[in-house]
Amino acid sequence: MKRTASAACAALGTAIALSLSPASADTVSETVLKTELEGMPGTEAHIVVFDVDPDWQTEHHYHPGHVFVYVIEGTVKIDVDGEAPVEYGAGQAFYERPNISMTGSNASTTERAKIVVFQVGEAGKPLMVAN
Repeated sequence: MKRTASAACAALGTAIALSLSPASADTVSETVLKTELEGMPGTEAHIVVFDVDPDWQTEHHYHPGHVFVYVIEGTVKIDVDGEAPVEYGAGQAFYERPNISMTGSNASTTERAKIVVFQVGEAGKPLMVAN
């Protein structure tokens, strides 16, 4: 059972990386945790670490669940529809509201960025939806 859960987590991390990043051999993701939340039926949490290339950018998308991001290294830019873009550097964290359209990117053209993404949402729902 543990191998199945580990394989599922690895597959999830790969799927997220492919949907959140342009084609690149250097951008990587690692699913740290995927679990249902006790006492909250139908709710699960995901924690994924991303190590992204310079010029990395997501597709235009929204998240069905609540997303919390911590920047470990580098600087990322978050561009929420209807709001001014905001940059977050190493040691900073931010919250992405559910169902709000946005893009995210590495603010640097020369340096990598590393972030931890923590999402809580309905079990079985995608972590992000391109729009």
